[in-house]
Amino acid sequence: MKKHSFKPIFKIVLLSVVSLTVFGCSGTLEQQAQTVRVSPVSEEYRLTERIEGKTYILLAETRTGQEQHRSDVSDSLARALKKGYKKGYENSKSSLTFTFMGFGNKLHDAESIPNERLEVLSFTDLANKLNENGVCQRHAEMRRFYRENGMFRKSDLEFLAKEIGADYLILPCLLDIRRWSQGRLSVVGVKFLQTQIVSGMLGMEIWDTRSGHKVFSATSDVTLANERIKEEPIAMEEAFESAWLGIMKELPGYPALAEEQNPGEERDPAASSVSYVKKGEDSEYKIERLKESQGI
Repeated sequence: MKKHSFKPIFKIVLLSVVSLTVFGCSGTLEQQAQTVRVSPVSEEYRLTERIEGKTYILLAETRTGQEQHRSDVSDSLARALKKGYKKGYENSKSSLTFTFMGFGNKLHDAESIPNERLEVLSFTDLANKLNENGVCQRHAEMRRFYRENGMFRKSDLEFLAKEIGADYLILPCLLDIRRWSQGRLSVVGVKFLQTQIVSGMLGMEIWDTRSGHKVFSATSDVTLANERIKEEPIAMEEAFESAWLGIMKELPGYPALAEEQNPGEERDPAASSVSYVKKGEDSEYKIERLKESQGI
């Protein structure tokens, strides 16, 4: 009796899936898990106010054999910073997208609030400016020194501040990026439900060209997973953007952008980061956080 009652249910499910596919209906369950680690910086050096001024994005650093993504990583950071802080952004979330005949609605779209006092210039802008001023060789030497020592020399930063008017340099880092898929439901060899996954780890360093200090450093470990009826890979750009949004949420003054735009709204004080190291953290805890951020 149980076997006979199961068959009609299976047929209904199968017909529903086929109908959705044939008639252009599709649903997507989107999930995201993200962990952001901010490296501790002593009060003497850390950035305590919202970053402002002319800021150049450097070509992304990577040593994972994925050099082909360096330009994409840098460009995605420039776009994210130009768009600004995403109001109500959550590191971990789950949402549903439903489309019919090409029309759809994403339930988790949020408003972006730009930092009007931050002038973001992409790596393309930087390359053009360096060529224009004939200082490409000096920039190459600066990057070579960084790869060997993990830092920029103050003299190099001051030189760029003078030559191209940079207030800050931001160095994105691609630590890892992977993409794969898993079949969830298939009938007679035809796949009807796919899980698309992108997982990556990115980092970002902010250098003050006037003082020569590294004022901010953080990494973001993000995984995106989509359950889709139609096979459609997740663009790596989505993982890059999510990584930057998670890090931007930790920048001093960025969550306050929402309050400034909507002064009447109540805001949770815990949602705003005004410093990189919380008050009350002892030196032992800071060391543990540093080890954790570096994977030690």
